[in-house]
Amino acid sequence: MLSRFIYAYGNTLYIQMWSDRLRVFDGKTGRVFDERPQIAWKIGEQKEKQILAYGNGAEKFRNVNAVIISNPFSHPRSLISDYKAMQPLLRYAISKVVKTGLWMPRVQVILHPMEKVEGGVTELEKKALCDMAYNAGVKSAFVYWGDTLEETQLRRAQDSLSEL
Repeated sequence: MLSRFIYAYGNTLYIQMWSDRLRVFDGKTGRVFDERPQIAWKIGEQKEKQILAYGNGAEKFRNVNAVIISNPFSHPRSLISDYKAMQPLLRYAISKVVKTGLWMPRVQVILHPMEKVEGGVTELEKKALCDMAYNAGVKSAFVYWGDTLEETQLRRAQDSLSEL
């Protein structure tokens, strides 16, 4: 099943999302980003926002004037709270596990909302999550919900296609 989402010449990322945690696992290299899904924003005079820090690094700005810390995954009914803030946060998390050189490798993602999916994921949520991933720079995105995928499953699927 997973093999159709794995490219031999690229990276397949398994992205798990909770309201208080974002975990990105690269099935090819084993690199992991596992931090709080938050962004520290500095509010300018013209109400423009400047990103100061992502993830756990945003915590050091907690009591700084003119800085707000937002969590794009914190909403009572859905994991999608701030669509625009999700994109740079995901781009940052991906950059921490996928090393780029002269070019960006082909990145595809398996997006796995880990909570707030009672009754399944709606088509609107699937579209929002996939669009967010595409806008963060990935080439292919798939929304999955169900049991947690094991790292060995992802690595085995990646290895079997790399040998082709």
